[in-house]
Amino acid sequence: MAAPPRNRTTEKAHVDDEALQRYCGAWRDMQCSRRGGGGGGDAFVVGAVYHIAEDLTDITLMDAYSGEVVRRMDGLSRPGLRVCAGGDMICVVSPGDGLLRVVDVATGDLTDLSMGCSAATGRNVSSGYTLGKVPATGEHKLLHVYAAANGSQSSEVLTITTGAGGGCQWRATWSHPPMRIEHGISRSSATVGGVVHFLSPATTSAPRDRGVECDTIAAFDLATEQWRPALMDGPLPADQRHRGQRPNLSLAALGGRLVAVHHDYPGRTINLWSLTPNTTTWTKLHSLPIKNVLRGWEEEPTSHPAAEAKRGGRSKKRKKKKEEEVRWLCREKVAQPLAMVGDGRMAVWARGCEGAVRLHDPRTGACEEVAQVEKGGCVLGFYSGALAQGEEF
Repeated sequence: MAAPPRNRTTEKAHVDDEALQRYCGAWRDMQCSRRGGGGGGDAFVVGAVYHIAEDLTDITLMDAYSGEVVRRMDGLSRPGLRVCAGGDMICVVSPGDGLLRVVDVATGDLTDLSMGCSAATGRNVSSGYTLGKVPATGEHKLLHVYAAANGSQSSEVLTITTGAGGGCQWRATWSHPPMRIEHGISRSSATVGGVVHFLSPATTSAPRDRGVECDTIAAFDLATEQWRPALMDGPLPADQRHRGQRPNLSLAALGGRLVAVHHDYPGRTINLWSLTPNTTTWTKLHSLPIKNVLRGWEEEPTSHPAAEAKRGGRSKKRKKKKEEEVRWLCREKVAQPLAMVGDGRMAVWARGCEGAVRLHDPRTGACEEVAQVEKGGCVLGFYSGALAQGEEF
């Protein structure tokens, strides 16, 4: 995220108890000047920036209306550090050495769950973490999906008890994912009503299970800690349901509903489909012109066959093709919906060579840029609660 200069020493601050307590104190003490932006209530974007040269990760909480960074933790360092967010918590995980900490977004309070021993061990294990909340109990649970070198996937879950002094353990789930799922890319999953939904692997070359289409969805129930055996069909029409479309799909949670997002690049639209609760029926919410949301799509490609047929036409054609390729590389490619804010606009994370957080109004097509996302940055989640205030400086 674009943010003020980071407050850190030149040495790496490893994620031990003392360092995290210090970071959580700094998180809590930062002042949030805005309240109820635009009459829409509090809304915040949880983001992270990984600095490759320094091998450090910054975590920020940004006002979704103004782009102001109101909370931050700078300079987290740990081999294989993973950060995820869900409900009103942020989770910091280092699977290699068992570190697991959760931070309350509102208060900055820290809970240490590192005593839990994960079943996923070994160098060839790839891991993905999803933090979600069970509506009926208010419990936060952390789902860990991991894959062995042969591609087989397993999962385990841990209940987060704030202030727990011990006894928290990973529990192997009663079942395995009913299909190969994408567990390493955040926009390939979404949590709604205590159920985590996953798409299949995002790469078009990944092995696909029989009967699984590019938009097929698997679901894990956080309350029962079981994978639902039945797969869910996605919303794409049959003529678009082919392997090449999988990278153009993502999932989001908007207004308490599961939403499938399809980037129809030939049609220059971003289609949003909403799943009706307790059914398998999808309804198209919006068909957004891609140029209204993503930068670099304002000009449509042009072709002049007559001009190309003249002398030097082949050279001009090659030059034009090259220019088109350069423009394509500079375009923003993905718009990932984050949440609906109180004034009816949709917070969107736009991604390309560079990125940005924008507020898009589906009713008017207007799109306001709130903040830029710096290189190496990503959006972890969205928080709409109140923030506890620290002491005055």
